[in-house]
Amino acid sequence: MHYYDPKWNNQTLTYDLDKHDWPTFWLGVAKEKFPEIESLETVHKILTPAQISELGRHLQFACGLPEFMDRVDAYYSEHVPELIDGKDWMIQRFFTIRVVIPNQEKEGRLLAFHQGIWVGNGLGLRTIWTPFTACYESNSMQMIDRELSQSITHDSIKENWTYDQLQEKCVENCWPVTLEPGQSHLFDQTIIHGNINNDTDITRWSMDGRILIKGGDYHRKLPGGYFRFPGERPDERPVDSSKIWITYAGWNSKWSEHLPLPMQRKVISEYCDKHNISINDNQFENEYFDMMPGLEEYIGIKKVDGIVLCSVYCLPDNPFKRHELLRKALQYNTELHFANELCSLRDENDLEHIKSIFEFVHENTPPNETLGFKK
Repeated sequence: MHYYDPKWNNQTLTYDLDKHDWPTFWLGVAKEKFPEIESLETVHKILTPAQISELGRHLQFACGLPEFMDRVDAYYSEHVPELIDGKDWMIQRFFTIRVVIPNQEKEGRLLAFHQGIWVGNGLGLRTIWTPFTACYESNSMQMIDRELSQSITHDSIKENWTYDQLQEKCVENCWPVTLEPGQSHLFDQTIIHGNINNDTDITRWSMDGRILIKGGDYHRKLPGGYFRFPGERPDERPVDSSKIWITYAGWNSKWSEHLPLPMQRKVISEYCDKHNISINDNQFENEYFDMMPGLEEYIGIKKVDGIVLCSVYCLPDNPFKRHELLRKALQYNTELHFANELCSLRDENDLEHIKSIFEFVHENTPPNETLGFKK
């Protein structure tokens, strides 16, 4: 799939603000934490910097709640299909809410200039940036034209620019996005963007989210983990903690081979704590055994009731062996839980869900190779 689409080259999307009233929704979320907030634009006059940081954590937590997910799915589902010519797509699991106060640089809150491919995004991703307040001049996000973005990328890597050189070059060539509530800004992962110090007296609020187009490169942002399907929600079905549960880790797939076992087990542990799963034992697969005979034995011969893995990507890379293990788990009524994707395998619908995730997976070309520059 070709990564360039003019519909995502610093374009504006206008939507029905009455139908998707983001300013009112987020003001309500903010007032849950700080009832004294009167408007989004004046939050800096009400709260201290420390309180604004606390507010930010509250807003990010709200991004994982059903009410927000229902709203953002409705908004994206209304507009995304026509922007990607009807292709299948996934949506970012956890959005980012940004509260940019006046003179934010003094508080160390300045978002540096960057582009998506510098932070692990593949060329098959698209970004929808949605402000909830009027954005203009220095309080807005600053963009650099696409062609110049690529030139800066090539030169900065080839000539080993310092951080300050890169930022100064971007500041010299950027321009502000000018939007009102009811509009979003569309761009791809090759376009450099960032913030300069907000010299206005207005706090800017915005939301940025990404989609993955089926067939497009995702680089480090994996389908099923970083991205979910529209309408998909975390698996909240009850878990029987009285059963025999083990964790399973290893380096037996392309994804897990560089992921330290303590890191895998930390992700697994947080998942188990959230779902009240009491672990009886921690097991691991022998390295180089890519068909994962140990996991297969625990599913079948050494029958346990449930196994928690870090990710669906810890399963065998071989699709036939992966499907065989999943099918065997259903046959033996062994629950498989995948912490990174917030899902589990308990029935045929779950199997279809996992298969759907892997339909988005393919040989993934790093963006630097596609764009022709060396690291």
